[in-house]
Amino acid sequence: MTLNSKLAKLLNEQINNEMSSSYIYLAMAAWFEQTPYTGFATWMFNQSREETMHALKFYQYVVDRDAAVVLQPIAKPKADFKNPIDVFEHSLKQEQKVTQQINDLFEVAEQVKDHASKNLLLWFLNEQMEEEKSVRDMLDRLKLAGNDPASLLVLDREAGQRKAATGGEADAAA
Repeated sequence: MTLNSKLAKLLNEQINNEMSSSYIYLAMAAWFEQTPYTGFATWMFNQSREETMHALKFYQYVVDRDAAVVLQPIAKPKADFKNPIDVFEHSLKQEQKVTQQINDLFEVAEQVKDHASKNLLLWFLNEQMEEEKSVRDMLDRLKLAGNDPASLLVLDREAGQRKAATGGEADAAA
């Protein structure tokens, strides 16, 4: 089944959105690399890789639906932050933005009655719920820790132990 042209355009935009998210997380990782918080750097780096995998999932879907992939430039991300709370607040806003983008895509898929695309987008909406919760949980814990160095180092160690998504769960949903 050929992909609706409006939906194809929006899915191409979502490839860019996901790559932009990856770049944003990479900038966050780079900022943390200049601090003592190497665990948070690892967390953000893994998040960047996961966003890249999301972009590739959209890419492959567009290709599989016999539509053209049209890549766009990626904007320079914010690279300077005040502290870990500031970084995670930006991360939460980014995840909420992506959730809205996917919700908007789902609405278009419903309008054009593209059930295959709706299925793909449902996977992403579930993924976004997990992403927002993960960031929100860390942000809540960071706020609780405040400026206590010992608490921040414990959270940093935990963040560094977070496992990176392998993409296998994404492949299973495709």
